[in-house]
Amino acid sequence: MPDFDAIIVGGGPAGLTAGERLSRAGHRVLLLERELYGGNLKHVERVDDHPAFPDGIAGGELANELAERAAASGLQLRDAAVTGIEVFSSTRWVGCDGGRGWSAGVVVVAAGVRPRKLGVSGEDRLVGRGVIDCVPCDGALFIGRRVIVCGSDEDALADAGHLARLGARVILLAETDAAPPGVEVRTGARLDAILGEETVQGVTLTDVASGRAETLEVDGVVIRAGTEPDTAFLEDALDVDADGRVIADAVLRTSAPHVLAAGEVRAGSRRGVMAAIEDGALAAERAAALLA
Repeated sequence: MPDFDAIIVGGGPAGLTAGERLSRAGHRVLLLERELYGGNLKHVERVDDHPAFPDGIAGGELANELAERAAASGLQLRDAAVTGIEVFSSTRWVGCDGGRGWSAGVVVVAAGVRPRKLGVSGEDRLVGRGVIDCVPCDGALFIGRRVIVCGSDEDALADAGHLARLGARVILLAETDAAPPGVEVRTGARLDAILGEETVQGVTLTDVASGRAETLEVDGVVIRAGTEPDTAFLEDALDVDADGRVIADAVLRTSAPHVLAAGEVRAGSRRGVMAAIEDGALAAERAAALLA
């Protein structure tokens, strides 16, 4: 007999929703998450399309709400980094760091996405010391201070706008002129290095057209260079597309029997919190059918 009826890999909105619903239906369910429950909700200033919160809710608050509901359902939540999935004829095995592992009848991969790194000097070393990982969490520390936001996507624009509203002096390195109010835009500039020993003290930029380099004094750096799926642990267990997202059909079935994929880790998935929650609900429905 497997250790659990279902194992959920990932504690974002999709994973927490799938785990809660399966657990409330009476199944033995384990959810594995290596970082924060709620996933990338910590980066979301406000969620305005959740039907249970017509006036909106902060991303961090929604993360806590989802995690509390999941725990109250009887779902087992465990901090662990998944290192691999093995598929056998009658069961699935989910291996974790430290040699731990559990078997299950069904596995739901809801590992989500993570911010893509630029790979520049100082990026990893100064995280939490001026390189800002979570703008809604840490933005208030930069009131009145100069912050560089690097990126052109909606996440970069949202972070730049949030910092500007708090009172930070924001410079946005982007290929767009559509900046939020109070944000200075620098187009055609490439971030080459983040400077500082104990804290961020500046950045080195290069003008792409002219090749001219300059050093700019800043107190904070936000890098929003897009996202990439968190699927390195899968290796060859499941089919993935060219971007590394798990290939699944309309009912979330992957290339491996009794393994489903939900949320932004799935190829073709829609972005957004509600889309992930809907995927999680569908994954719970499909997993329950497989376990019947």
